[in-house]
Amino acid sequence: MLSVGVVIVLRVRDIRSDRQAVGLVTTAAVRAAVAWSQRQAHPAAWRELSRMTGVVVHALGPMHTPLEPTRLIELLHGPLSALVGSGSPVSEVVLLEPDGEVADAAIDIACEYAEALFENSSDPARTWLPSWTWQRREQVERSVYEGLIANGDQRAYEATRRFLIEHPVGDARSLVQLRNEAGARNVAEYSPIGPDRTWPGGGSAYWWPCPICRWPMRVKPPLVACDFRHHDARFRLVTPARHDDRPSLVALTVERLNTPVAVAADGSVCLAPSVWRHVTVPGISELATETALEEIKGVHVEMWLGLDAIDLLVQVGGRKLEVDIKDRVDPIMIAEDAPTAQHIVVPDYRRAQLPILRDLLSDKHIWTIREFVKYVRKQGDSR
Repeated sequence: MLSVGVVIVLRVRDIRSDRQAVGLVTTAAVRAAVAWSQRQAHPAAWRELSRMTGVVVHALGPMHTPLEPTRLIELLHGPLSALVGSGSPVSEVVLLEPDGEVADAAIDIACEYAEALFENSSDPARTWLPSWTWQRREQVERSVYEGLIANGDQRAYEATRRFLIEHPVGDARSLVQLRNEAGARNVAEYSPIGPDRTWPGGGSAYWWPCPICRWPMRVKPPLVACDFRHHDARFRLVTPARHDDRPSLVALTVERLNTPVAVAADGSVCLAPSVWRHVTVPGISELATETALEEIKGVHVEMWLGLDAIDLLVQVGGRKLEVDIKDRVDPIMIAEDAPTAQHIVVPDYRRAQLPILRDLLSDKHIWTIREFVKYVRKQGDSR
C-alpha cells in the first residue's frame, strides 16, 4: 500500500535547463498518473506505469535512490519539483489527488508539454489512454489548421475559428445548423460527452458548461469544475430531492461567474480535450480582447488577418498595431517561437510571465490584456 504524504527526496541531476528532459519527464509523469487512476479498469495500466517509470529514469540519469513505479506514484501525489526541480513552470503542479484521481491541472500541463515517446503506430497505450496524454500541440494545431486554411478563404477561416471558440459543445443537430449558418467549415470532430463530465442521476445524465469557455466541466461529486484551472470555475453539486429533478450547482469561488444550469447529456457532443485546450481556451482571450477594444470609441479591430499571420490588427488614432495573444504555461516556449507582431499580449492570469518575456523579447512590447486595452484607450483619447 502506498504511503501518500511521505516526503521522498531523489538525488538526481538538475534538468531545469534541459527542456527536452523536462518535457519527457512531464509527459511520462502525466501518463503514469492517468495509468494509476485507471489501473482497475485497464490491466495494461500497470505495464504503462512501469514503462513511464523507465522513461523518467532515463531522462533523469543515474540516481542514488532507485526509482520504482510505486515510488513514482508517491511522488506524483506531491509537486513535480521532486522530479524536475524548482523554478520550472510545472514545479508546483500536483498530478494525483489524495484519492488517486488525476488532478485538474493534468490536462493543461499535458497539452503544453506532451512529447512523442513512441512512433504513433507503436504506442502500446494509445488505445486506452486519453488523447491529451500523447497528442502533441503541433499535431492538434496542424490537423485543425489544415482545415482552417483550405482554399485560402479569409472569411471562412474567421467563421470557423470563431465557431470552435464559441461552440465547443452542444446538441449535435444544432451544432450542424449553427455551423452552416455561420459559414464555418467542419474541421474538428465532436464526440459524446464522457462519463467523467456527466452526472448520472434520475432518468437522464446531465452536464454543465464552464461559464467562461462553455466546455463540459469535470464532475467529481460533490465537485464540478472546469479543467482549465485559470477559469476558476468550481461548484458544489446539490443532489435533487426528487428522483426526476435536475441537479443544481452552488458556486465555490469568489469570482462573479454565472452558475450554469444542468443540460441533458442525450444528444450532446463536445470537442476533444486537445482541441479545446489549443483552440478554444486561447481563443477565449482573443475574443475577449476584441470585445474590450471594440467598446473603445474610434477603435477598429480585424481578427486573424492573413489566415492567422497575426491575431489582431488594431487601428487607433491613425496607427495600426499588430497583436499576438499567447496563452502558454511556459513563457520560454513563446520566446522560442516568437510572433512577428510587435505587441505580444498574455491573459491577465499569466501576469507573472511579463518580466521573463520582456527580457527574452526586448524588441517587442509585452502586455497583459488589461494593460493593452488601457494603452489603446489612451491612444484613442490622445487624438
